[in-house]
Amino acid sequence: MRIILAFGLAFALAGCASLSKDECLSGNWDEIGFRDGTNGKTSAFLQRHVKACEKTGVVPVQSVSEQGRQRGLPAYCVPSKAYSEGRNGRALSAVCPAAQIPALQAAHSVGVQYHEYTEEINELKSRIQDIGSEIIAEQDVCQRTLLVLESQSLTHQISILERRRAKVSAF
Repeated sequence: MRIILAFGLAFALAGCASLSKDECLSGNWDEIGFRDGTNGKTSAFLQRHVKACEKTGVVPVQSVSEQGRQRGLPAYCVPSKAYSEGRNGRALSAVCPAAQIPALQAAHSVGVQYHEYTEEINELKSRIQDIGSEIIAEQDVCQRTLLVLESQSLTHQISILERRRAKVSAF
């Protein structure tokens, strides 16, 4: 049992590394920086790469990585990416030029609305499943009827939320 837990913990911690051993050894810091930029990572994110590459003895080349990151940032600093970040429940990274912030925040806000509608729909669907189990177990006909009515009401609420979500499903 301890061996399984140890492997599980090691696997979970490996998932936290910002780079794989092969990425560290290949040393393509321009490409790694570019990827970081397109994902909205700050220049401080390089420290995670330093830590990830410690065991290989490789030290990231900060200047090359930063040049790549700067090249990647324009792909992150667009309304469609800001919308996508919000839609996926992620915050907008503070890496974009100040002049672009209002448009990015507006797009992000719409994405956040989509995410919130989705979360609420999922919660209601989960409650409907719970009610289904309660209906099966309930002996009292009146209580069962109330549960059916509650389930129908929640289904109607889901319908409303899905229509609202559809209005913010693209940016």
